[in-house]
Parts: sequence; structure tokens; C-alpha cells
Amino acid sequence: GANNSPFFMYICKLMIKSRSSEDVLTVERILSKISEVDIFAYYCSSFKQLGKSLGAAAVAYFGTQGLISAINGSIVAYQQQEMAERKLQTALGRTSQALLNQASALQKVTTFGDEAIIAQQAFLGSIGFTEEKIKNLIPVALDLASATGQTLEFAVRNLAKTYSGLTGELGELIPQTKELTAEELKAGGALQVISDLMGGSAVENTKTMTGSLEQMKNAVGDTAESMGELLSPV
Repeated sequence: GANNSPFFMYICKLMIKSRSSEDVLTVERILSKISEVDIFAYYCSSFKQLGKSLGAAAVAYFGTQGLISAINGSIVAYQQQEMAERKLQTALGRTSQALLNQASALQKVTTFGDEAIIAQQAFLGSIGFTEEKIKNLIPVALDLASATGQTLEFAVRNLAKTYSGLTGELGELIPQTKELTAEELKAGGALQVISDLMGGSAVENTKTMTGSLEQMKNAVGDTAESMGELLSPV
């Protein structure tokens, strides 16, 4: 029978994208005629050393649904990473290799995935933060989130607010920030306070069992993104 998962729909639409719009309406009929092995072989055709025989062997070993699910997941992971990087580029008006490198480096020593870090870099860029300010704020936000159990989004947004001279929720969470003047806050003084109190917390969290598992998860995610990049149709 027809398989109507987003993955299969995407493949079939891709295969008929050069045809008329009327053909797109026949996706369900096309799906019923295309085997899952054929679809995997279609992806494998991207590699000269791979082919339908390998696709069939892989399906036999991993199971059809498991293999298709893995391919689908890798493509989604790549798309999420690509989207995060594109949002950062849009926010800054250019590609910042320095910020991408920062995200990658921080993922290796903390429990935070680089796509999550890039998403927060993009947010800061969208509200006018310079590349230098972003680079300074992100590591402190990771420590704040790690030490308090708050989300990275919470940490980034509340640290960003301090640059307007207000402590807000951060003042309730970290009373020491209330001792800073508005001018000190606008100059980034809250970052120093948090760094003095919680510096290194993000790295320390990786030394726990939960932290180690999260790092492993991020590493697997990177592998999936790389595979997804190779498998994702241009």
C-alpha cells in the first residue's frame, strides 16, 4: 500500500518536480508503485560506489522501516542545522565563521548542541548584538543555564536584557546583579558577575553520567547531520 510519511512524500515530489503541477496531485498513486528499496537506491545513487545492491543488503540487515527512519532522521538533522546557520547569516547580514566555530568548539566541551547555540547566536544578532558581544555572551549563558537548570534560551534572553540596564528575572535569580548600576549593566557587567559565580559550570556538567550521555547524543547528532548533508538532494 501507499506510504504517506513526509519522507516518502518529499522524495516523490522531488522525483516529479520537473513535471506539471497536475502530476504532483498523483503522489499517492506514485507512492503505491515505488518500493522502499527503490527509494533507498535512489539516495545511494548519489555515491559512485553505492548502488541498488547495497541498498537491498542494507535493508535486509537493518530492516526496511529502520533504515528509512535513519535516513529520514539524518536529513531532518541536517536541515535543522542548515536552518540555524541560515538564520544566523540573515541576522548578521553575512556568514560568521567565527561564531560557527565557537558553536562547534563549545559543543565539544559542554552538553549543548551546536545547532542550539547557533540558534541563540542568531537571536542575539537579530536584536542588534555585534559578533564580539555575541561571542562574549554565549559562553556565560551556557554556564548560567548549566548552574541554574534554566534553559539556554532563558539564559541568553535574560543576559541580553541586562544590556538595556535592567536585571529583570536575572536579578531575582542572581541577586548580585542587582548591585550593578544601569551603566555597568549596559557595559556588560552582568557577564562578569555570572562568570565569577558560575564560570566553568557548563564544562563541569559533562563530567556527570547525564552530561556524558548528552555529549554522546550531540556527537551522534553531528554524524547524522553529515550523513544528511550527503543524502539530501540539492
